[in-house]
Amino acid sequence: MKRVLLLLPVFLLFSCTPGNDDSIFHYSVLKALDNGVLEGMMTVKDLKKHGDMGIGAFNKLDGELVLMNHIVYRVSQDGKIMQPSDETLIPYSIVTFYKQDHSLLLEGKTDYPALKAFADSFLPSPNLFYAFRIKGEFEYIKCGGSNIQEKPYDKSLTQMLADRPIYEGRNISGTLVGFWCPKYIGDINTQGFHLHFLSDDLTTGGHLMDFTATKLEIGYDIKPVYKINLPDTRAFRDARFRSEAVNY
Repeated sequence: MKRVLLLLPVFLLFSCTPGNDDSIFHYSVLKALDNGVLEGMMTVKDLKKHGDMGIGAFNKLDGELVLMNHIVYRVSQDGKIMQPSDETLIPYSIVTFYKQDHSLLLEGKTDYPALKAFADSFLPSPNLFYAFRIKGEFEYIKCGGSNIQEKPYDKSLTQMLADRPIYEGRNISGTLVGFWCPKYIGDINTQGFHLHFLSDDLTTGGHLMDFTATKLEIGYDIKPVYKINLPDTRAFRDARFRSEAVNY
């Protein structure tokens, strides 16, 4: 197990040096996505320099992003799963080089609320960051997608996702990847779990909303360093963020 003595939140605002370190790399912030900063300059190729596992979105919210085993997948609006080109642009993503610290086996029927409660019972501290990779056999899984947005990008994230496409799977195996963040992360990232799903047969994926599973192999990686790279775009510099809190 890696020795974790101190949480070091490192905020590198406009440039981060890629590297296989024990950190989370975050491009943009949740507050920006909630306020119409939907076009970034991060390419798929560059994102993969910062991690081999993670989650995110594509420009204009044109699909959900799942990074798994060094491969970026796009869950399109119609639910199809494909690999985007290296030049595809990303407005928001959280990735890491996953190096598992601990694993647990959860057997018996369980669901998303039970997983959240279980995580609260075994995580070493509620004040650290964690990357998760969870393999499972799912009796049922419900995932959300996203509809492509058009200018002006004046809707909140809640409004943009109100009519999001829903993808469901039954008796399907697959993997959940994503992160658990402490409450103090505020408008930078999602508090608690934010997980994306990809089925083994690449037929179902997206933002995890609900599930029922019979077996979960839970792995997690303690992350003592958190890096932020803000979009160097006019849209980000000129954005006027709403005062309302956001937690997606």
